[in-house]
Amino acid sequence: MSEQRLLTIPTFSIMLEHHTIMRDIIREMDETSEPYIREATFIARLHRYIQGQSRDKQKQLRTAFSTENLLASHILVDKDEFGGESRLIFERSVIGVFRLFDRSLFQDLTDVALKIQLGGIRLLLTKLQACTLLFCDENLDFKELIDQLFHSLSELLNSIRLNLVKMQMINQELSEASELAAKSDSPQVFSVLQRESIEKISLLLSRHILPTRQFLDEKSRLKDGPNLFECLQSLRSLFEHHQDHQRSTAMLRYEVSFNSFHKQISKVSQSVDQFLARSKKRLQQFNAIETAFGDLVKELDATKHNLKRSQIDGQFARDNGAFMGLMQQARPKVLRISSSEAYLNNVVSDIDARVADKGLLEQSHYVELVSIKDDSTERRLARAEQIFELVKQMKMTEYQNLTLSLHRRLKDQLVDYHFVDLLEGLNFLLRSDVMLDGHILKMTNFRQRIAQSDTIYLYRKIRTERVPQQ
Repeated sequence: MSEQRLLTIPTFSIMLEHHTIMRDIIREMDETSEPYIREATFIARLHRYIQGQSRDKQKQLRTAFSTENLLASHILVDKDEFGGESRLIFERSVIGVFRLFDRSLFQDLTDVALKIQLGGIRLLLTKLQACTLLFCDENLDFKELIDQLFHSLSELLNSIRLNLVKMQMINQELSEASELAAKSDSPQVFSVLQRESIEKISLLLSRHILPTRQFLDEKSRLKDGPNLFECLQSLRSLFEHHQDHQRSTAMLRYEVSFNSFHKQISKVSQSVDQFLARSKKRLQQFNAIETAFGDLVKELDATKHNLKRSQIDGQFARDNGAFMGLMQQARPKVLRISSSEAYLNNVVSDIDARVADKGLLEQSHYVELVSIKDDSTERRLARAEQIFELVKQMKMTEYQNLTLSLHRRLKDQLVDYHFVDLLEGLNFLLRSDVMLDGHILKMTNFRQRIAQSDTIYLYRKIRTERVPQQ
């Protein structure tokens, strides 16, 4: 490595400019759950990165990322030898900056990490309850203790918030994992991907999601002392006792914030539980199918090599259980829509009718109203009469439900269309006994519902029948 030295700010600027190096290093540390990186791993990652850089840039990177320069600029806090290898320990605040820039680097909270932070809050609470300090901001010891308390609570709140953001992205990761497994053509690859996904999500659930949810549950009881909410309530009572209402209110705000996080993480936990249940069931079904298929292949091979047998022994089906009653199941019917003359005629007729509607509606002017609640009887009657005149000119075919068919043809063509106008217009048609494009109307006793906006209408179905030409 180069013996040149850079100041802290230039060194850190270069590290931020080439942040992918530190991103990979932090991920390596997180995956191994170690607070350090092996120097050999660090140098190898740096060497791979600088291969595509210019000569001047390579020299700059070697200087900035040299172990000696990182130690001199206080980026590294220590370099030690353990087990015959060098280990580099980065300043926590430096790691924190890179985590802040990249959501994928947010460190998952564990049960141990949460209890360590809770232990610090308990210790501060104990010191405040000891009555050895004067509750006054002029008292420097008290002021330092209060500052440390709020710093600890803010740090805990921020850690949980960042983790919650990362956890809420897990649904997208779960769907991507399922999609990747489903796209696999190889049964072995599918099984491996499903198993890896289940193991990864199970670890995340048991190590991070469930401990955080329990930590934020105000009803949880801990053997070693008060939980987070009990500490906050004690602090609030303590501040109220000393007439410190501002800090008492601040403790109440922390309680509300942590409680809201518990509701959000509970939703994430339920989503992960459902995914795990579906994945395990899918994997069990896949394994059962694979096992049955393997047994079936063995029986088939045995049948092929036995000249006295032309069929697989029925004992296999009886022992397996999956094939019992299979012959009694109805086979799926093929719906050959593409070759159905009646279906094609209906499609063509509907297209012709909608094209004709377009030209007809351009000639008509539908009465526009802001809301049906403001309609007067005269305006509603006028609009129903317009529907009546409009429907008389529309192309028709034999409909089993004329009302529904007309509703579908009109709802996207008329501005501020109301279904009740169509019902009233059809009433005019029924009373007038007119024919619609060579069809007569038949009122049935069958009723059907239809919804428009927030209203559900119940109406009687009307059929159309073509009148044969004499």
